[in-house]
Amino acid sequence: AGVLKLVKEKANWGSETGKARGVAAYYCHNSYVAQVLELEDGGDMPRVDKITCAVDCGIVINPLAAKNQIEGGMIDGIGHSTFSAMTFEDGRPEQSNFDTYRLMRHSEAPKNIEVHFVDNGIDPTGLGEPSLPP
Repeated sequence: AGVLKLVKEKANWGSETGKARGVAAYYCHNSYVAQVLELEDGGDMPRVDKITCAVDCGIVINPLAAKNQIEGGMIDGIGHSTFSAMTFEDGRPEQSNFDTYRLMRHSEAPKNIEVHFVDNGIDPTGLGEPSLPP
């Protein structure tokens, strides 16, 4: 509940932004993450304009590295949901290797990313994966 309360506050949830918004939360590696995404019309597909993220991963040892880790996970997750697909023919995957794997380009990444950490003083927990799934 702590990350949902923090992301609600930091994203000004409940105020009108003029953009479509969504919220998601996830738990893994003893860490909690909640995110609010703001979408804008990108023509062929919606584009994520802003992400506000709250993370509860215990004591943050290196704040800049932790922030970068969370940002990278969110960008990677948006790239997967935007550009990746797993298709099958006769029960077998049509994709055979990473040579056609499409990564998100810098110009396609969200313009604004905010990362906020819950200050709770508990022992550090996982940080690499929790921001990817929501």
